[in-house]
Amino acid sequence: MRQLQTRAFSFVASTTILLLAASAHAAEFYVDPANGSPDGDGSAAKPWQSLEQLIADGAFGTTIKAGDTVWLRSGYHGAPVFKGGDYTPAITIAAAPGEKPTAASVAFKGAKGWTLRGLSISPSHAPAPAVGDIVLIDPSSARVTVEDNEIFSVADSSSWGPDEWINAASSGIFVRGEGSVARNNSLTNVRFGISVDGKGALVEKNRIVNFSADGLRGLGDDGVFQYNLIKNVYVSQEDGDANHDDGFQSWSVGANGVGTGAVKNVTLRGNVFINREDPNQKLTNSMQGIGCFDGFFEGWVVENNVVVTDHWHGISFYGMRNSRIVNNTVIDVNDESPGPPWIKVTAHKDGTASQDVVVRNNLSTDFQLEGTNVTDDHNTKLTDLAAFFVAPASFDLHLLPGSPAVDTGSPEMAPALDIEGIPRPQGAGVDLGAYEWHEPDVGPVDGGIGGNGGEGGAGASTTGTGGQGGSGGDETGTPGANGGCGCAIDEGRAPRPLWALVGLAVGFAWRRRGRGKKRLV
Repeated sequence: MRQLQTRAFSFVASTTILLLAASAHAAEFYVDPANGSPDGDGSAAKPWQSLEQLIADGAFGTTIKAGDTVWLRSGYHGAPVFKGGDYTPAITIAAAPGEKPTAASVAFKGAKGWTLRGLSISPSHAPAPAVGDIVLIDPSSARVTVEDNEIFSVADSSSWGPDEWINAASSGIFVRGEGSVARNNSLTNVRFGISVDGKGALVEKNRIVNFSADGLRGLGDDGVFQYNLIKNVYVSQEDGDANHDDGFQSWSVGANGVGTGAVKNVTLRGNVFINREDPNQKLTNSMQGIGCFDGFFEGWVVENNVVVTDHWHGISFYGMRNSRIVNNTVIDVNDESPGPPWIKVTAHKDGTASQDVVVRNNLSTDFQLEGTNVTDDHNTKLTDLAAFFVAPASFDLHLLPGSPAVDTGSPEMAPALDIEGIPRPQGAGVDLGAYEWHEPDVGPVDGGIGGNGGEGGAGASTTGTGGQGGSGGDETGTPGANGGCGCAIDEGRAPRPLWALVGLAVGFAWRRRGRGKKRLV
């Protein structure tokens, strides 16, 4: 036993030394465009003046190294392009506490291991605004995290007409590099919201409000799109827009073109898609909810999503295999055409049947399910929304205590948590739809990146994104030629601070000592 204890504490000591060594070099630097100096040393007292000049001088990788943080103070920081480097831990570019740095755009090219946090990024900040991708992570980049930023074309789009929405709106975030993260960003008044065609992307907890093309686009394998809010789409084909707009869109691109390959292992979890909040919104459009028209789509998990739309396509997959669509809620914004929206699984456009798909525990205004071994189980077609939901007219789709959806679902493959993190079940059984009814004193729990997954069945990795092109569906449900466009992470978790890692190591040692001993973690 003493030998085991000695080994355990040797492990703790070694781990602590390694962690301290890894963090010893980490430094903090400051950039202040208003009060900095070209001759500054980057300290808090003598900050540098220009972020772009640091890039031009080659400071990243020499003066500024892996694990370092560059704090940006209030003022305009230009349109920085970070090039090259492979950093572990990542270099962080962040707003200094209490400061409001701005930039026109930010790009990462051949850059690996970077974090961008807390900026206001908009072409409207520039002396001469230009239209394009506001934040770009190019295909040769990897492991770039973009989080907690405000991203917009203009602060106020109330005066915009069709031409501005189509030609003057920039697109938010384009993730092309592998293993990258877009988290907790606010995107407003944009053309496309977040597009991803890199592998293994994590796109979570973003707000995309007011857009004129697709809210989310995911073409890369192994992507996770979870807990995002996407609402208020503008301009239609009648306004001159050639794009079929979608809350989320994907398609495959194979050797022989669009729809000839497969997009694999993508998770869509806990997202809310709302066509429009205001029934009198000008330049309104009929948004396809989750529109995946050019498969195949293999190993997908579509769970706990809410779709409120004015279209037939609520959740549609044309060519789906080994996947599941479970505990989603889909309703219409009104009782008029187009709509009511459906959950649809059908054949690929080449006629190949969808296969091995489970559709379970969903609430939707319509269903159209066909294919080989496509399971239709515990789904309810909604005809009286008032009997199910707290306030459907204002899109509050929490369940009423006496809703027919309460306790009537199947536990098989049901997500362990609902859209708000409430554990399932809360009563005699699992509820239908995205929300689990619960008593007011029941609070949410953190499911983590891969949380909310049910047991068994088709699955997806816990780690999708967009290029240009693709086709959407027309208003009759037939995919059309002028489609919406479809256009990767470590774990995506925030790195643990040093004290937490040391604590884990110490706790491991205590647990190895045997039962009855006090745990430190």
